[in-house]
Amino acid sequence: MVRHIILVCILACIGLTGCAKIKPIMIPQEFEADCRRNAYGADAACAAKVCEVYQAVVTDYYEDMEGCYAACKDRAVSLEAGAGNQCQAKITAAKNTCRDFCNRKFYRCNCAK
Repeated sequence: MVRHIILVCILACIGLTGCAKIKPIMIPQEFEADCRRNAYGADAACAAKVCEVYQAVVTDYYEDMEGCYAACKDRAVSLEAGAGNQCQAKITAAKNTCRDFCNRKFYRCNCAK
C-alpha cells in the first residue's frame, strides 16, 4: 500500500511540473523531414529557404534553453522581413517546431519552463 502511495505522489509531482508528456529528443533529421513535409501553403522557394535556415539552428550547439529559443526567434525575425503572407505561416510553423526542438533537447518534454 505504501508503494502505491509513493507512486501516486511521484506521478502527481511529474504532472504538476508540466512534464507528464515526455517525448524523445528531436534529431535534426526528424526536424528536416517535418519541415519539408509541411509547407503550410508557402511556395517551394519559401519553404526550402525556411527549412534551410532552421536546419542550421537545430544542428548548432547551445549551452541552454534560452540560447536555443533566441536562435529560433532571431531566425524568424530575419526571415519575416519582406516575406509574404503565405510564407509567414511557414515561418511561424517552423519557429514553433524549432521551440519544440529546444524543449525536447533540454527538458525531454513538451513544456516550456
